[in-house]
Amino acid sequence: MNDLQMCSVGRAAAARGCHDGSRRAVAVFALASVVSVASTSTRAADLTSAQWTALQKNAQSIVDTESPASALPFTISTALIGTGRRPIVFAHYFTPFPLSIDNLPARSDYYCTEYLNRSGEGSKYASVGGYLRDRPLPLARYTTNVYKQRALAVEILRARKIDIDGFGVDLLQINSGSLWDDVMRVYSVAQHVAPDFKILAEPDMAALDGVSVSDMVAAIRVIAGQKNAYRMADGSLAIAPFYAENVSQNFWSDVIRGAAAAGVNVTLIPILLDPAKSADFRTITNSFSFWGVRTVPESTDKGGWEDQALTNLESFGADIMTPVAPQDSRPKDSVFWEAQNSALFRAQWSQVTSRDPAYVQLVTWNDYSESTHVSPSVGTQYAFYDLAAYYIEWAKTGNPPPIVRDSILYFHRRQIFTPGRSSTPETAMVEEGVGSVVNDIEMVAFLTAPAVLRITSGGTDHTSNGVAGLNVFRVPAVSGVPSFAIIRNGATVAQVTSTTSIVSVGAAQDPLYIGGGSARSPVSLVCSQ
Repeated sequence: MNDLQMCSVGRAAAARGCHDGSRRAVAVFALASVVSVASTSTRAADLTSAQWTALQKNAQSIVDTESPASALPFTISTALIGTGRRPIVFAHYFTPFPLSIDNLPARSDYYCTEYLNRSGEGSKYASVGGYLRDRPLPLARYTTNVYKQRALAVEILRARKIDIDGFGVDLLQINSGSLWDDVMRVYSVAQHVAPDFKILAEPDMAALDGVSVSDMVAAIRVIAGQKNAYRMADGSLAIAPFYAENVSQNFWSDVIRGAAAAGVNVTLIPILLDPAKSADFRTITNSFSFWGVRTVPESTDKGGWEDQALTNLESFGADIMTPVAPQDSRPKDSVFWEAQNSALFRAQWSQVTSRDPAYVQLVTWNDYSESTHVSPSVGTQYAFYDLAAYYIEWAKTGNPPPIVRDSILYFHRRQIFTPGRSSTPETAMVEEGVGSVVNDIEMVAFLTAPAVLRITSGGTDHTSNGVAGLNVFRVPAVSGVPSFAIIRNGATVAQVTSTTSIVSVGAAQDPLYIGGGSARSPVSLVCSQ
């Protein structure tokens, strides 16, 4: 989450510099003030049935057109979509970053003119090269008073398309305010365009640490009235507070009792920064999650951070929601974690496929300020989205999906990244994880049969032999435009050239891993700044 860092198992929250949330709350609400005044939008309750029908049809057409069956190297088990097959997969949704902030053409919208512009936001982030390094894919303008609903409909249907069961929506305000209205809009749009798509309320206790028990109970009562609010098998309403340990266990005990007295039985799923704090909650719940770590060794090493967290929760039979993140870099804070192309994402999915948790949370769907987004974007294109689809299918069916068409995904940086190096002087970014910075070009190849993988970079061909299934091939990054190919029996069966030339030094420090693939046409955008 914004302005928070992950804490290690068994350490106090301050051990690795975890903030108390006050900085984050200020930053988020400042951001929200910009978003909320950008334009007006009709309340969901004001839409007519004809508007909902037209909106749903438009959004579904966008998603179906961009993601035909041929876009993936395997076949999604469509019969599973919306059924809640274990593990139930949520994607963390952060309302300050919708697909469309202002319904303007993408080249001149707020993302382009402010968030991606070094001098945007009143030059507040000029010393770090600008607020963001990526943004959502462009979305065509829509009827003015319902464009926010249409944008949400596209996001919900995109998520549902790859068998994500719902959004875990971040609650930065409760009961009133523009951010609360944004949350209610998520519930309403999901109910109208995908009734089987569930919404899990995630009160953000970095921002809500000062709320009263009665206010939290009041919000829970409203959420309980939403038809697509996620409920447990016993009918109780699931509430998954982020940074739950930022308030006392007694607070949550009182909330649960207060909600029950108001007729709402609650199951708490604390999302902890420090999983060792689970001991404080075991008297009130047996369902747990944690925000996780962002480097490969901490995610996979036996006895390492994530292994300790999961083993501890498994030891007392907890229902676990396992976090899975693609990468994490935060220009606004001048920090990043080395994700090693798609290796972090694949490593954290391996914890899911090997341990069979009750739930998975993609961290995140759309937090561009931390570069943790899985949602299709201008930088990552559909690369993490398509890779998520593969692992979701694997997790829900119990086996790697058979590959039915040869296909390539690729991941690399826009620059040979070195902290502190950019053509314009900036505050040096700091690597917060374990290990060192890596600059590689990665090819993830899905093969129907053995073949040769080829990466061409800097005028040199690099090859590796691949087997049927998923293969990973990496070479050191050099300046220039890399290209990728799958060759079988002397014939090229799939190929793609990156949309981005790697430069030796960037205008701004940019540790973001971008991506693309052979089965989709690239989406390009040049901002008019």
